[in-house]
Amino acid sequence: MMFKKVTILAVVLCMVFAMAGCGSKPAENSTETPKEDTSAQGEKPKLSGELTVWSWDVAAKALQEAAVNFNKIYPDVKITVEDLGTDQVYDKMTTGLVANVGLPDVVTIEGERVASFAGKFPEGFVDLTDAIKTDDFLPVKISECKSNGKLVAFPWDAGPAAVYYRTDLFEKAGIKAEDIKTWDDFIAAGKVMNEKVGVKMVPLAASRNANLFGMILNQLGSYFFDAEGNTTLNTDAAIKAMSIIQKMYDAGITYDNTDWDGLVSATQSGKIATVPSAVWWAGTLMDEVPDLSGKWAVMRLPKVGNEGVQAAVYGGSNVMIPAATQNREAAVEFVKFAMTDMNTQITAFTKYGLFPSYIPTYDDPAFDQEVEYFGGQKIWKFFAEVAKEIPELYYTEDFPEVYSRVIDAQAKVTLKHAEVKATLDALQKDITNMLGK
Repeated sequence: MMFKKVTILAVVLCMVFAMAGCGSKPAENSTETPKEDTSAQGEKPKLSGELTVWSWDVAAKALQEAAVNFNKIYPDVKITVEDLGTDQVYDKMTTGLVANVGLPDVVTIEGERVASFAGKFPEGFVDLTDAIKTDDFLPVKISECKSNGKLVAFPWDAGPAAVYYRTDLFEKAGIKAEDIKTWDDFIAAGKVMNEKVGVKMVPLAASRNANLFGMILNQLGSYFFDAEGNTTLNTDAAIKAMSIIQKMYDAGITYDNTDWDGLVSATQSGKIATVPSAVWWAGTLMDEVPDLSGKWAVMRLPKVGNEGVQAAVYGGSNVMIPAATQNREAAVEFVKFAMTDMNTQITAFTKYGLFPSYIPTYDDPAFDQEVEYFGGQKIWKFFAEVAKEIPELYYTEDFPEVYSRVIDAQAKVTLKHAEVKATLDALQKDITNMLGK
């Protein structure tokens, strides 16, 4: 579900907010001390020393700006942010945790990877339970950061999901977005789109990823595992979610994109009318498909009949502190500051496209801007409302292996027309035999 390609939103989002006439200034351009967040009350500790931070791409840039702001309060802490790329971060983290040497003081970790690292190395990370005011963060992000009853990561950027749709193609087909209430409505509309316009309704890489299945499952308040780490892949919710995937495929409304580049290419060439995806897909559209400005809008995920919610998560990252750090107090204070300082968080959003999971940020004027690319729709406010409704979901250290087997099961029910319940029963048995739960 969570595998995505990072899109650089810096220039795009700055342009959006600049056109709207109200953007947050980058932190380093301000001569004022950043406003203190309510979570950072009380007397400040005396901090000094050095911190090394591992991250990647725009996240690394955002943490560098956080370091600049942090140093206005704690000038004696030297922070070095290393942009390593995701694969290198994970490889170096695994090697360092095994040997308990060569680790950073702070590291960015994708949402589904937190439980994997914490599960394999239960003593490898600082317990942040007392440092996080959980009510200030999206519940789904808090659940991502939990392992063995402890918060082992600080929530950062979120990936609230919705359906992006081509308004011009909908109009040409005579489809009204407001009439699509359920996934059955969506499938029916897809048939109309196919017949009248000759365009597929939705991308579905049936044998390559199970992202849409995961989103629908999340809508129903379920996922691959429960809070105790038990496998939950043949539940009523899982059967309903996979049945929707099968119905889409059998209805002939899906487009088989081979990979990420294939999805972008299909979007550019007008081969698909919708893309169920996360908030970060907005940046991809604005960056990769600028000529379609004004022809896209966003609507809520359809419901599963009368069940569940119209909200789900897809993507996002968090921040962890290896227990081997030699400057734990400074590391905790830096991470807490970076994730809760309003100026820092809004800059990370407006300049780098990192959609915050820190709920107080949603009251900032940045979220109330009309976005020209989306026909003036206030999509950031829209996604902020979606984000608050996302049900919790849980990962374990076995997520990568389980995810690959879910893809295999999805391929069976689509490409080979296998019966959904029997396929998921077999999947559940296979995984519980492998994991013991």
